[in-house]
Amino acid sequence: MEEVKENVRNTGISKKIRNIKNKGTDLSLRILAFIIAVIAWFIMSITQFPTINKTITGVHVDFSMNGTIAEDKGLAALNYKDLTVDVEIKGMNYEIGTYTENDLIATVNLDNVTKEGTYKLDIDVKSSHTTDRCTIVSVLPESIEVEFDRITQKTIDVTPEAPLISAEEGYTLKETSVSPKEISIGGPKNELDKIEKVSARISKSKKLSEDTPMQAEDLIFYDADGNKLDSSKFTFSKASEFNVNFVIYKKKVLNLSVDIGSTPDGFDKSSIPIKLSQDKISVITPHLDEPDEEDISLGTIPLSSIDLKRVFNFKIPLNTGEVNMSGNDSIAVSFDKKGYTSASFTLYADNIELIGTPSDFESEIDNEKIPNVVLYGPEDVISTLTDEEIYASVSLSDIKESGSYTKELMIYAKDRKNVWCFGSNEVQITVSKPRINESSESDIS
Repeated sequence: MEEVKENVRNTGISKKIRNIKNKGTDLSLRILAFIIAVIAWFIMSITQFPTINKTITGVHVDFSMNGTIAEDKGLAALNYKDLTVDVEIKGMNYEIGTYTENDLIATVNLDNVTKEGTYKLDIDVKSSHTTDRCTIVSVLPESIEVEFDRITQKTIDVTPEAPLISAEEGYTLKETSVSPKEISIGGPKNELDKIEKVSARISKSKKLSEDTPMQAEDLIFYDADGNKLDSSKFTFSKASEFNVNFVIYKKKVLNLSVDIGSTPDGFDKSSIPIKLSQDKISVITPHLDEPDEEDISLGTIPLSSIDLKRVFNFKIPLNTGEVNMSGNDSIAVSFDKKGYTSASFTLYADNIELIGTPSDFESEIDNEKIPNVVLYGPEDVISTLTDEEIYASVSLSDIKESGSYTKELMIYAKDRKNVWCFGSNEVQITVSKPRINESSESDIS
C-alpha cells in the first residue's frame, strides 16, 4: 500500500517538471520569432523599399534674430506671426519612416535682411537627427513676407479731444488742456514718422459750470491728413495716466459809459449828446461768483474839450483775468451835433467872480473883458443868449503870495444848465496885501 502512494507522488512531480520546461520553451520561441520579424522587416526595408517619400504637417517655424545682421543694426520684425509648414521629405524607410513634426527643424532665413524694408524670406527645414540621410523635397509655404524697421522713441504733445463736453448756460468753456502735456511713444521709425497728433479723448457727454479734470478714456493717433493710425504698432503709457482739464469762465456784460468832468455847478451832464461806438460788450471772467452785468466807466472827458466834432477813444478797462469777447479793445466816443450849435460871446470883468481869496490878501481882475468866448448848446438856447448872461468864476484858494497870476476861467451861462464853454479862457489877476492908510496907522500907534 505504501509503495502505491509513493508511485503516485513521483508521477505528480514529473508532470510539474514537464510543464515548466514547456513554458520556457514557448517564451524562447516568442522572443526568437520577434527577432526574426525585425530582421525580416529590416531586410525588406533595405531590399524591397530602400527609400520613401513622406509628408509631415504642422512643423513649427522658429523665428530668431540672434546673431544676425538685422539684430546688429537694431532692426525688428513688425508683422511676423508664428506659423507652421507642411514638409515633404525623402529618405531611407528605416530612418524616416517614424518621423513626426518633432524630428524636423524649420527656421526663417534672415541672411539678406540688412536694412529697413519688406522682405520675402525662405523657410529652411532640416532633420533634427544629423546622422539620418533625410532630403527635403518641398516646404509649404516655402517663404514668408516680413517687414523690418528700427524701433525708436518719439515725444509729442498731447491734445484734448472731448466733442461732447460743454459749459452750462451763462458759462463758457474757456480752454482745455492735458496733463501731462507730452507722451513718449516707442515703435518702428517709419510708423512713428507718420504720427502728427496724439489726442486724449473723452467720449462722454457732460455740461460744466466749474473747472473740472477728467481722466482720459483713450489715446488716438492721427497722421497729417487726420486719419487714425493703428495704435497696436506703438508702445506708450495708458490713457488713464492722462487728465483732460476743462477751464470754465462765466459770461458777463459790461455796460459802458463816460464821465463829463470840470462842469459848473448845476450843469446837466445828460444834456451832452454823447454817442459810444458800443455801449456794452461781452466779456468772460474766471471769477464765477461775479454778477451777470457790471457798469463800467471808460474815463472822463473835460467839458471844455467838447466841441461836438472831436472823437475821443478809450481803452476798455478789464478786471484781472477777464477776456474781451467783442473783438474791439477800445471805444470811440463822439457827439450827435443835430440840434446843437455854437456862438462867440464877450465876458465882461464885472461878471467874473473871484472865489477863495485868502483873508490876508486882496485880489483884482486886470482884464476889462474876455472876448471870443465860444459857447455850445441847443440851437434855441444859443440863439437867444446875450453877453450879459455870460458869467465865470475863478478859484484863488491856492494863492500863497502876492503877485500877478494867470488863472483859467470856469465860464457858464447864467440859469442855463445845458450850455457849456469850449476851449481854455484865462484871466489876469493881481493879488496884493491890503493897504493901511495914515489914519489907520496913527490909530494903531
